[in-house]
Amino acid sequence: MACAQEDRLMTAAIDFGTTYSGYCFSFRHDFETDPLKVSANTWTAGTAGLVSLKTPTTVLLDGKGDLVAFGYEAEDRYSELAEEEEHAEYFYFRRFKMTLFNSSSRLTRDTMLKDMTGGKQMKAIKVFSHAIRYLKDHMLKTLEQRGAGLKDKDINWVLTVPAIWDDPAKQFMREAAEEAGINRIQLMISLEPEAASLFCKYLPIEKLQGAESGISAFRPGSRYLVLDAGGGTVDITVHEVQTNGTLKELDKASGGAWGGTRVDESFKEMLEDIVGKGMLEEFALSHTADYIDLFRDFETKKRNVKDDEPGKITIRIPISLQELYEERSGEEIKKRIRQTKYKDDLTWVGDRLRINKPCFVELFSAACEGMVDHVKKLLKSPKVRGTNNILMVGGFSESPLLQRRIRESFPNCRVIVPQEAGLAVLKGAVIFGHQPATIAARIAKYTYGILTYTKFDRKIHPQSKLKMVDGKEKCKDTFDKHVTAGQELEIDEVQSEKSYWPLYSNQTKLSLSVYTSTNEDPKFIDDDGCSYLGKLTVDLPKYGSDKEVSSSFIFGGTELKVQAVVKGTGEVATANFDFLEGEP
Repeated sequence: MACAQEDRLMTAAIDFGTTYSGYCFSFRHDFETDPLKVSANTWTAGTAGLVSLKTPTTVLLDGKGDLVAFGYEAEDRYSELAEEEEHAEYFYFRRFKMTLFNSSSRLTRDTMLKDMTGGKQMKAIKVFSHAIRYLKDHMLKTLEQRGAGLKDKDINWVLTVPAIWDDPAKQFMREAAEEAGINRIQLMISLEPEAASLFCKYLPIEKLQGAESGISAFRPGSRYLVLDAGGGTVDITVHEVQTNGTLKELDKASGGAWGGTRVDESFKEMLEDIVGKGMLEEFALSHTADYIDLFRDFETKKRNVKDDEPGKITIRIPISLQELYEERSGEEIKKRIRQTKYKDDLTWVGDRLRINKPCFVELFSAACEGMVDHVKKLLKSPKVRGTNNILMVGGFSESPLLQRRIRESFPNCRVIVPQEAGLAVLKGAVIFGHQPATIAARIAKYTYGILTYTKFDRKIHPQSKLKMVDGKEKCKDTFDKHVTAGQELEIDEVQSEKSYWPLYSNQTKLSLSVYTSTNEDPKFIDDDGCSYLGKLTVDLPKYGSDKEVSSSFIFGGTELKVQAVVKGTGEVATANFDFLEGEP
C-alpha cells in the first residue's frame, strides 16, 4: 500500500528551467518546525569558476542516446570534444524546455528535438527524462553521502511547470518524470508562480525588498500579482489571500516568451548584424567551446548590469570569432563595425567587446516591454481591480535593470522582490509538496467540452453536420460544454457532471474526445478557437443495455482529473485521459 503524501519523510522538488535547473528538499519534521528550512545544492562551473544554486539545462548524449553529462559538466565536456573534433557523433541539447511552449505542431510522445547543430534530432521525451533522472539521482547521491538513510518510497517528488502551459505539456513532463524513475503516486505537479507565492508567504519582512514600510501583501483580503520571470517564459498570476490563509486565483494565468533568453537573443542579433547570421552559425559549429564561453560571459554581465551607472560593459569575445570573420570577409572587424548602426556604441579590439551602457541596456527592451505591456493590460481588468502589490520572482527578476523598469512602470504599486528570487519557485515547490491544499481556487484558462452527437434539428443545425446513425438523424461535432473560460474552479471539487451513451449498443468502450476553446460558448468542435485536447477512454460492461456513463471533470488541481461511473452497475469505470496522442 502506498504512503500518503503527509506520511513521507521528505519532499523534494525539481525545477526544470529553460536556462537553469536545480533541486531542493526538506524533511517533514523540519517543515513542521520551520517551513523555510529547505536545502539547495551548489553547482560549480569547472572552467569559469562560476558558483550557482542551479546548473544549466544542458544535456550531452552519446551516439546511442545515453547520458554523458548534464549542466556545467555537459558544457565543458562538449567543449573538450569539439576542440578535439570528436563531437560529431554526440547529441548536445540546451535551452530546450521552450519546445513545449512554442511548439507549432501538436505535442505528442513522438515530438522530436533538434540538437545544437540542427542536423541531429531525438525524441523530446527521452531528452527531458534524461535531465530529470540526472537531477533525481544527483539528489539521492547527495542524501546518501550525508547518511540520510532514506529509501525511494520515503520521498514525495514535486516537478514545477509554468502556469501558462497547457494540459498536454503538463502530462508530457509527468511522463518524462515517470520514465526517469519517479513513481506516479509519489509525483506532484506544481505551478511555478503559485510555488513562489507560497514561499514568499512564509518569508519574514526583512527578506522582502520593497516591503519595509509594513507589508500587507499576505494579509487576508489583500491581492497581489506574481511576476515570475524565468529564463524562457514570464508567468503571471494574480492571487487574493483568503481568511483561512489559502490563496485564490483571480484571473487565468497568462504570460509569454519574455524571459532572460530574450535578452540573449537580442545580443545574438547584435552579433549577427556585425558578422552575419551565417558566420555566427559557422562559428558556433566550428569553435563550439569559444561560443559557449562567449554566452557564459554574457550571462554574468546580463545578471549584474544596472542602467543607473555610467560607463561601458566589457564582454570577452573569443579572438577566434574575429579571425574567422576577417578570414572569410577579407576586411577588419573594426572597419565592419563602422558600417553598422553600432559604430558609435561599441568597440571591438582583440578579445574585448566594449559596449556603451545605453546600447547594452537596449538589449533588454524587447523582454521588458513585452512584460510591462502585458501587466498594464492585466491590471486594468475588472477581475483584479485593487491589486497594488507586484511580487517579482524567478531568476530574471534578480536583474537590477528589470526591477528598476518594473518600479518605474508601476509607480502606484508596491514592488516586492524576495531574497533568492531565483530560488523562490524551487523552495516554494517543496512547501507545496508538504502542504498542497494551500491553493483554494483557480480560474479556467479555456472553455472545456466533449465532442458529442445530438438529435439533428433542421431548424438550427447546418446540413453539413447531419450524420445517420442506426437510421437516426444525428448532429455531429457538437461541443458539449463542461467549463467556461474565466470560470472559478474550486480545488478538487467536481465542476460538472454529464451523462453520455455509446452510439452503438454493442460497444465495450466509450471514447470521449475532449476539446478546448478560447471562446465562451462554442457550438461545434471545428469553430474558430477550438482545439483538440485529448481522449478519455471508458470501459463499458459487455452485457446489459444500460451503458450510460456519468463523467465528472475535476479541473481545480494543477492537472485535470476525470471520474467516470457506469450508471447501470454503479461501478467506477477505468478512465484514462491521454493528451499526448495524435488528433482523431
